[in-house]
Amino acid sequence: MSPLLDHDPQVTHMSVVAEDVSESTVFYEEMFGAEPIETPHLGTQEDFDTEAHPNLQMLQIGDIQLHLWNDPAREIEAIKFAHFGIHTDNFVEVYRKAKNRDIFATVGDDSAPAQVFEFNGTVQMYIQDPTGNLIEVDHPDIDALDASAFDNVVHRETSGSDRHIYSDLEVS
Repeated sequence: MSPLLDHDPQVTHMSVVAEDVSESTVFYEEMFGAEPIETPHLGTQEDFDTEAHPNLQMLQIGDIQLHLWNDPAREIEAIKFAHFGIHTDNFVEVYRKAKNRDIFATVGDDSAPAQVFEFNGTVQMYIQDPTGNLIEVDHPDIDALDASAFDNVVHRETSGSDRHIYSDLEVS
């Protein structure tokens, strides 16, 4: 029997499709410092066979695991609006790497100019991994960054609640 956790629910992992698991693993290592972790062999399941297609790699990014899958039985198509966010203290460095790779994106578009978005004092950019999965890269304080590194900062107007992803977090 597994022990019960004595705290609120929390995200433990995200699982995304990777057209090429090895290429995607290197991408997340280089862009975000992800660390490959021991990945269990899942054997033959009813809906896929990891003996024939062992295309799974688990990565650790901070406290969350990212699982990269390639199931050849399913057609691979990145969903244009679905995305996940990754906080980084190295926002400017990730921006430069993304610019060198020409992997900027906007929600719903295949590509975009190198740009960051500022609202409520936070900053974010959207990039794509090698499969086309959309990643929102976040930092809590645009004023703490060297703004001269960015080609284009888009200031977003917000209305209603002033909440954002860092609202309930202590940020140092």
